[in-house]
Amino acid sequence: MFEAGDRVGVAVSGGGDSMSLLHFLHGVAAAVIGFEIVAVNVNHKIRPTSHKDSKFVAEYCRTNNITHHGYSVDVPAFAAENKLSMEQAARIKRYECFDAAVAKYKLNKFAIAQHRSDQAETILMHIFRGSGTAGASGMETMNGIYVRPFLETAKADIRGYLYKNQIPYVEDETNKDNTYARNFIRNEIMPMLQREWRNVEKNIIDFGQNCRRDDEYIESVVSTWGVTGDANHVRVALNYFAYPAAVISRILLKAFDALGARYNIEKKHLDCILDLAKSGENGKRIDLPNNLYAIREYEFITIVKKSDAAKRVMSMPFKIGKTQFPKFGTIIVTKTITPKIARERGWLVLDVEKVPRTAKWRTRLDGDRFTKFGGGTKPLAEYLADRKIPMRGRDSLAVLAAGNEILAIAGVEISNRVRTDDTTVEAYVVEVVKD
Repeated sequence: MFEAGDRVGVAVSGGGDSMSLLHFLHGVAAAVIGFEIVAVNVNHKIRPTSHKDSKFVAEYCRTNNITHHGYSVDVPAFAAENKLSMEQAARIKRYECFDAAVAKYKLNKFAIAQHRSDQAETILMHIFRGSGTAGASGMETMNGIYVRPFLETAKADIRGYLYKNQIPYVEDETNKDNTYARNFIRNEIMPMLQREWRNVEKNIIDFGQNCRRDDEYIESVVSTWGVTGDANHVRVALNYFAYPAAVISRILLKAFDALGARYNIEKKHLDCILDLAKSGENGKRIDLPNNLYAIREYEFITIVKKSDAAKRVMSMPFKIGKTQFPKFGTIIVTKTITPKIARERGWLVLDVEKVPRTAKWRTRLDGDRFTKFGGGTKPLAEYLADRKIPMRGRDSLAVLAAGNEILAIAGVEISNRVRTDDTTVEAYVVEVVKD
């Protein structure tokens, strides 16, 4: 798990588990293996006393000559703003801090103190939420840079290590608050199960391992070449939904992975997407966790990150040269006396004499109208629908407009009103380089 030369972050809350991990890794880091550690503490501001825990961690690290970095995040405010549970919000903000520490200290590993009981609780929690085999598999010992050295260690052994080495730690009073789902499983469900089945924790973990083996095999035969997109959206071709549910559900999970938003996605959400693909009308959308939505767009189901910004009308002057159009790309306008060659290359070509001086690049507006190449005027929205341009992408399109008359849609088509003909002397050539 660790090698000489590693730079390892250690998540330290101040509780017994994380203090044991910090003590253990500090003992083997330089003397035994030869790696460096950085303790990372996150104050979630959920409890009035949480700043005392952070101060405790900072003082322990200072006393023991351990590099330390602390973060403070307002989880309650973030949870309220994004309509998340406190647990979901805390996890999101915590990992944001971890990622920031990774970048700041150039860490290549990050250790978390989750242990065997945490693993059993996680598996149960996923099952109760309606997870498939992926969630029932539980946590991995190594997942990218994140590592869990204690994942196969019993809680009793950690307590013994704390006692033997006289390691100080703090108690989090919210651990007894059973309104939190994990605390309810830990404090109520697991003790009841253990009274009836003494080996239940081991059996739950064994079940998770069996699920992982099955899941890994199915994953190995799933192809995702039809999943495309970028950091803000992922598209899945509709013909993929003809596959068995076991296959398409994993394809969808890979789509969520691509957006970095798989956490908290449950079977019920996958089922809603399957229904949307099967019987949803074009343009229909459903809301999903993690500030996402899914929308049916012609031959695709697209999963999209919601934009926090309200729609803004962008406006840029029409000019020769490059125009940077936010969220769309770079529009390059040149002049030519040989428009035929430009058209053959797939570029848009406009007659210079037919483009008014008042024309400008902007985003679309209500009331815009477009005259199709070859004739026939209709509302721009109808024309874009005819061209099967997804609704979510229409507001970022750059259109060349004179009032509500659309002369060109960058990267798509020109209006019949600005087409070149035998009388054309000069033409504008419009190229688009997408962001």
